[in-house]
Amino acid sequence: MSEIAANNSNLIPDVPQANKGYADLLRSNPAFRNLWIGQAISQLGDALYYLVFLFMVEKVTGDPKMVGIAGVGQTLPFLLFSPYAGVVADRWNRKTIMLACDLLSGFALLLFAVYVFFDATPPAWTLIAAGAALSAINAFFSPAKGAAIPQLVSEERRDTANALSLATQNLLPMIGVALSGTLLAILYAISPAYFFLAAILLNAVSFFGSAVFIARLPRLVPVHEEDKAEPNALRDVRDGFVYLKKERVLWILLWLNLLVQIAMAPFMLVYIAVNKSWFGGGYGTLALCEVSFFVGVVACSVFVERIKIARPGMAFIAGVAGIGITVIFMAVSRNVWAFAWWNFVAGLAFPFVQLPMAAYIQKLVPENFQGRVNAAMTMTGMGVAPVSIGLGGLLLAAAGPTITIAIMGVAMTLAGLLGLADKSFRTAQTDAI
Repeated sequence: MSEIAANNSNLIPDVPQANKGYADLLRSNPAFRNLWIGQAISQLGDALYYLVFLFMVEKVTGDPKMVGIAGVGQTLPFLLFSPYAGVVADRWNRKTIMLACDLLSGFALLLFAVYVFFDATPPAWTLIAAGAALSAINAFFSPAKGAAIPQLVSEERRDTANALSLATQNLLPMIGVALSGTLLAILYAISPAYFFLAAILLNAVSFFGSAVFIARLPRLVPVHEEDKAEPNALRDVRDGFVYLKKERVLWILLWLNLLVQIAMAPFMLVYIAVNKSWFGGGYGTLALCEVSFFVGVVACSVFVERIKIARPGMAFIAGVAGIGITVIFMAVSRNVWAFAWWNFVAGLAFPFVQLPMAAYIQKLVPENFQGRVNAAMTMTGMGVAPVSIGLGGLLLAAAGPTITIAIMGVAMTLAGLLGLADKSFRTAQTDAI
């Protein structure tokens, strides 16, 4: 045990605390830099592919309900595999997990690209199966990556690392969607078949590029790796939820996150329905709707990181309620630029939801529980997503986009304000840990 702990402590460089910027963090911490570059490359490819994927489902089938089914297919694997993924992340070398996920995703996409090359309009089931396969792999990558950051970055610099990770998580999709909204949109106008094939191949290349940098990481061994001789997955999943339940703030966060996911899970269906009904159905306008949110997130992430919010519960409440209010305004915005504006404002609120609470969790939760806590949060949120997406599709068909968006906005606002009812959640302070 002491040998493993010593090995992990050496992963974090001794850096003077006066240097707080992103550039200095990346320059002085090569291990975190490799993780960050791998994340950036992979997410750029995902951004080029994901929106194209749902767009093609609607174009190939002509049925908006199939987009909902495809969305369920992409969220269901998180429900099925996240508990075990968290256990794996807490028992095995996290570098190996992330590397295996990148390589599996890359080869899976190459196989799908070969299929699409010979069948330019693949049947809907192949699209759904491909999306589900990638999500199943990603269910294992995410807890491993989330648990790796505390091993690679000192506690004093973790806020900066989290902010950079979140900014990258949203900046690269913004760039990717912008590129797909221009270059791939032109290619779609010329040949829809090559448009989809190009997106698949670019995403495959991005996973292999990410693997190159993940391979450069040191071994990221959980501190109790020696216990893995007799693993008990069900016990470990239960232990993750037991830990959350004994921490009042995290337990409330778990349930609030569930309510937020119920309200917002159908949003990609809404994007596609609104684009088709209000904005003409072109890929460029769909990309604009999506990229506007990421612009807001990136613009505000640096600000939130620098002001060092001490009360993560109140930041979560204000951020979620703020997003809900902007969504209500989207319901009456039938001009694409007005819709994009309110989506941008929603993006400004998102870092308040994510960053302060991420710092709180990383400071509070022991390193050997990080994977299970991340997985429990993911599983709870994603677990309700299939039902929410299905209900959202039915509501869209019955009531149309305006009423659907308004209901989603009101539900999210109420979910955020509900956090005020619990004193421990609204008064939680990161510095008090």
